[in-house]
Amino acid sequence: MKIGFFTNTYLPIPYGMEISIESFRKNLEKMGHEVFIFAPYYKGYKDTNPRIFRFRAIKVFRKKEVYFPFPFLAQNARLRDILSIKFDIVHAHSPFSMGLFAKYISSRQKIPLVYTHHIQYAKYAKLYFKRRLIPPFLARKWSKWFSNLSDLVIAPSFKIKHILEDYGVKKKIIVLSTGIDTNVFKKSKEPKKLIRKKLNLPLQSKILLFVGRIEIEKNPSFLIQTLPRILKSRKDAVLLIIGEGSFRNALQKQVQKMNIEKSVIFTGKIPHSKIPFYYQSSDIFVFSSLTETQGIILLEAAACGLPIVALWDEAFLDVVQDKKNGFLVRKESPDIFAKKILYILNNPSIYMKFSSASQKIGQSFSEIKQTKKLLEIYNSLIK
Repeated sequence: MKIGFFTNTYLPIPYGMEISIESFRKNLEKMGHEVFIFAPYYKGYKDTNPRIFRFRAIKVFRKKEVYFPFPFLAQNARLRDILSIKFDIVHAHSPFSMGLFAKYISSRQKIPLVYTHHIQYAKYAKLYFKRRLIPPFLARKWSKWFSNLSDLVIAPSFKIKHILEDYGVKKKIIVLSTGIDTNVFKKSKEPKKLIRKKLNLPLQSKILLFVGRIEIEKNPSFLIQTLPRILKSRKDAVLLIIGEGSFRNALQKQVQKMNIEKSVIFTGKIPHSKIPFYYQSSDIFVFSSLTETQGIILLEAAACGLPIVALWDEAFLDVVQDKKNGFLVRKESPDIFAKKILYILNNPSIYMKFSSASQKIGQSFSEIKQTKKLLEIYNSLIK
């Protein structure tokens, strides 16, 4: 089968949506299928995969890795090469320029178009555009319009399915979460000493780990507000923040203002292949984002045996089972959040119970299993 993936964001950006696309690509090709990627060009990044087509793009935000590619402005010879590929199915991972390109090819070749709604665009519009350029209502309208242009819509979680239904999407919506490599993301004590030595931390310190983009929509300042409440009774607690983003400087200033620099570590961007070692070396995974569509990072943390404390979000219900492998905190309260973390840290039997349950939950979401489900979707449409 020849499959086209069309996306407005891709590698080298190493976060949830990009990881999802790459996971499905890799596993579809392991199963003998050809996957062609159509994505924006990133200055200085070179692909080794010959089936990746890059397009010139403009950066939407000065400090944020969001690009808008222009596939229809590519050279005629290049467009002819692309249009000569006889796809069996095309899969849009964005409703914008690359999604429209996918729809064009779908209509031209008379083949099915699948669309995955990865992002809550209305929330992002509210946070970043401040109603000056793309109002949230327009983002909702566009998401509805493009979803209804597709033959089938994939939602990464029931939360997104419900949101799309509320928008008025009439096309069939199937929930399919991204899987993880359970051979890589698994429980291990081996990296603990090495990572703590690298971070210059005592072996007995308790690492509260956050992984993700350091952007305002991830709500990382909430974790900073929570930390002093934990430090009152657990001086050995450390908040480890892995990731990069435009909000990092503001967050570091917040840490300095609160005089907790010794208890917060910013690592910056770390290659995705190295992330498992940090999960395996930490004690609790903490997450405060309220804009997630699925939370792949939580799955990775769970598979590595980490108890999880996160603010309540419908997107996490399959991964974080309250009082079984962690806590989902409904009220955005630093005091309550801190109490949940301390309860796990101060009760070794609860910690072990949560860790074991997390590992089982995470391991049940293997990427092979999820990719087979995606193939079933493709085959049903082609037939």
